[in-house]
Amino acid sequence: MIVCEGGGCRIAGAVTVDSVGGLLRELQPQLTQGLSTLDFSGVDAVDSSALALIFSAMRQARQGGHSLTCTGLPASFTTLAELYGVSDLLPA
Repeated sequence: MIVCEGGGCRIAGAVTVDSVGGLLRELQPQLTQGLSTLDFSGVDAVDSSALALIFSAMRQARQGGHSLTCTGLPASFTTLAELYGVSDLLPA
């Protein structure tokens, strides 16, 4: 589930292979309108597809001439990013 307000969106629930496609489709209009912040503080489960969500959103924001900041990343997300060697690429 995504709730957007102003220039930010808050993601809640699971960000897994089962949900990431729908989440990306839901974020698409926000990214084209200049979304600046993704808040993950409501996320309770992640898998490696969460990284795909972040990097896809970053790419779309960059293509629109915007930057994207991520907040509230759960520890499990950070662990995955470190495991895959991409933690330095995450927008903070």
